[in-house]
Amino acid sequence: MWNEWWRMPIELSDFQVRCQALFAEVLGNGRRWKTACAQGLGIGRATLYRYFEDETAVPDEIWLRLERLELPSSPSFDDRTLVAMFASALLKVQAQIDEKGFLSSPYPAELRRAFDLGAARNITAKTASWPTDLDRLMALAKEPLFRWVPDMSWDKADEFFAARLVEDGEISTDCRKLAVASGNPEREIEENIGYEMLMGICRDRVDGENLYRIWRRTVIENPVVAGYATIIANPGLADVERVDEIVEAFYQRIPDAVAVNGQLPICTISGTILRRVGEDSGVTRFHTECRDPEAIRRANAGVHDTRRYRPGMMQLRRAFRTYWCLPGRAELELERRFREKGWQTTLWPNLDRVDLVATSASGRHLAIDVKDYLSPNTLAARFSGFKEFTADHECYLVIPDYIPEVDARFEAKFEAFRASLGKTTVALQTVSGLIDELEAA
Repeated sequence: MWNEWWRMPIELSDFQVRCQALFAEVLGNGRRWKTACAQGLGIGRATLYRYFEDETAVPDEIWLRLERLELPSSPSFDDRTLVAMFASALLKVQAQIDEKGFLSSPYPAELRRAFDLGAARNITAKTASWPTDLDRLMALAKEPLFRWVPDMSWDKADEFFAARLVEDGEISTDCRKLAVASGNPEREIEENIGYEMLMGICRDRVDGENLYRIWRRTVIENPVVAGYATIIANPGLADVERVDEIVEAFYQRIPDAVAVNGQLPICTISGTILRRVGEDSGVTRFHTECRDPEAIRRANAGVHDTRRYRPGMMQLRRAFRTYWCLPGRAELELERRFREKGWQTTLWPNLDRVDLVATSASGRHLAIDVKDYLSPNTLAARFSGFKEFTADHECYLVIPDYIPEVDARFEAKFEAFRASLGKTTVALQTVSGLIDELEAA
């Protein structure tokens, strides 16, 4: 009997059974039903799994929300949830375009489901506010939310009031925020199986911190690679267990549809692939994912590097381009400038507790986090502090040099909003501003 315990079926909680029946079968999410369930119930996935293991911990409000969603009539999603569903659908559309270079039929299940719910809401509310086809969705996605979402009362801080789901032909940062249950798109990286694998390997190895630094620098400096060999050839990665799987999780194949006349147009600042947007007075204009105004000016003027396209070439997946590669440029630049000044530096200590620690010859100790946010309010609300470094380090929150060009009042807005939230004061500087401040001291 005891040696056959593993043959006995696992008994699922009533909560899990009901969630699976609703989100996997009724709402058609299939194998991705847990992600859809967490989003539909307004909780994180870790919390959802905890509720599956112990349904006595499920709050009454979550049971009530589940019961409402189980009603035989059209699900009574509020406007915030519908917006999140369309945002999630657009992420799936973007992912398919990233993978294939085009959107194929049938459309992703998330997109079809969003259209069904939009149609149901239009019928019950006797309105035409919600999109029910791709052309209408793309037209509305380029508009600020307040212009087409009937009820914006859920946006208490007006964070998304003027947000667009699509900007310059690609999903926006706000779209990612709305699609992720926690509202923090950087969580995508934490939930990525490759990231989890990398962190597990790093924690298990004596040289784990150094391995993490090698890998992170590698992906920042190599958003586009010829193939696996480019990464694996790095001496610091040659003996890493399952490195091929990590590469596969961080990188994806570049579809040939991205190439222009057999060439890949490359951003001269970020090294990422540009997207052709049209012709203007004989000049081919491009769009760059990099938010640096100089990068945007060059792309608009048709200025770019080129790499010959070959089958098997790979680029970082969009989440890692957005949250590692592009902000990472400022991290590496800051470290370089500190070293030029004679400081000793360590990038991403303790597996990324902060971005950089630096020690001067005179014994000054600095802890620095670099954040590439265009919204001062979002940064003020989300930044959680310097953890254990506050006791014996001077702490600085650093933004890329281009941010003041985009928003001259960024620092004032950041400080005012952080104060309104009752959060601790943080020293905010640009990369160049911090270097200048230290030289003047």
